[in-house]
Amino acid sequence: MNGKKPTIYLDHAATSAVSERAYQAMLSYLREQFGNPSSLHAPGLAAKKAIQTSRADIASLMGCATNEILFTSGGTESDNWAIEGYLFGNPKAGKHIITSAIEHPAVLRTCEFMKRFGYELTVLSVTGEGIVTPESVRAAIRPDTALITIQTANNEIGTIQPIAEIGVIAAEHGVAFHTDAVQAVGTLPLRLSELPVTMLSASGHKFGAPKGIGFLYVKSGTKLEPLLHGGPQEKRMRAGTENVPGIVGMAAALKEAFGQDYRKVEELRNYMQQRITAEIPDVRVNGATEIPGSCPSEATAEAGQVSRRLPGNLNVSFGGVEATSVLVFLDLAGIAASGGSACSSAENKPSEVLQAIGVTEPYLSGTVRFTYSAENSKEEADYVVDVLKKAVKKLRG
Repeated sequence: MNGKKPTIYLDHAATSAVSERAYQAMLSYLREQFGNPSSLHAPGLAAKKAIQTSRADIASLMGCATNEILFTSGGTESDNWAIEGYLFGNPKAGKHIITSAIEHPAVLRTCEFMKRFGYELTVLSVTGEGIVTPESVRAAIRPDTALITIQTANNEIGTIQPIAEIGVIAAEHGVAFHTDAVQAVGTLPLRLSELPVTMLSASGHKFGAPKGIGFLYVKSGTKLEPLLHGGPQEKRMRAGTENVPGIVGMAAALKEAFGQDYRKVEELRNYMQQRITAEIPDVRVNGATEIPGSCPSEATAEAGQVSRRLPGNLNVSFGGVEATSVLVFLDLAGIAASGGSACSSAENKPSEVLQAIGVTEPYLSGTVRFTYSAENSKEEADYVVDVLKKAVKKLRG
């Protein structure tokens, strides 16, 4: 990339700007109220109170008990802690893990790591839309299954999984259920009181908080082994001085995110998708479309149909072009988009998610991901499509 500030930012799934509300909330904790929460003097107690208030605010927004929220450094730590912490903390639960082929590397690599300790792993395939069917989960459960970990929504293609149905199946068999909700929290109106999950991971920088802060929901009564050892922070569950500004900012950002207009974001995505498919030949849209049923996003329900894709996600493959060339063309025009997951883009290899849903050449290497927020506009979408049409035409010769 050329290093200039993009005029149109369509890579919100990779990271978001710190929201104004989060920024203002954090300021005093960066300079004036900088005490260590473990200190017993007034500045320390003020910092501790800020953490307690933020924890209560996040719990209220998410629909769970305050003591069920544990702060982490972000999604990767939350995923690692949920998987390793539960399995190490419950050695008698069994030696079998169930996950899916399109999980984030923070989940897949951690599950692979647990094989070193004698765990067996079942990786479920997905449908062509990237859906993990509840039936496949039920069929994979064994007497020694200890943990099921299925994401709430995919970071590349945006497909929303039937988490509620999978959670019911897990509960019926007495199996712990973790969901990586990093792409969903702040993007969908999730309520833990309505989701039968044991653990849920979230990352602040996906919804307007700074990088380096996240949380892990752990259902009351769940035994979890600490991932970090040292001091007594986080109920002796996670050692290390707390990131007070990040925690305060995350609570403020989540409140703002829950108040956004999800329908507006989805309408903008649909508008741009319609223009691309109508005006650019030889393209395919990846991820789920509209199917009957239920999903975590009531805001997108309409006429008996619900969205099975994140409202701001548009993953599209252009036949006969290289995504890298398209992205450079877009960047030179002041548009920031992505070739897929920001966490794996540096590896320069075909997307495992796209391969899992059956995408092959000439589309596999020509895939671009656009992800929107409520701050994006129709005017921006029109400009992006106009630039995109020129780029694809020129690259195809």
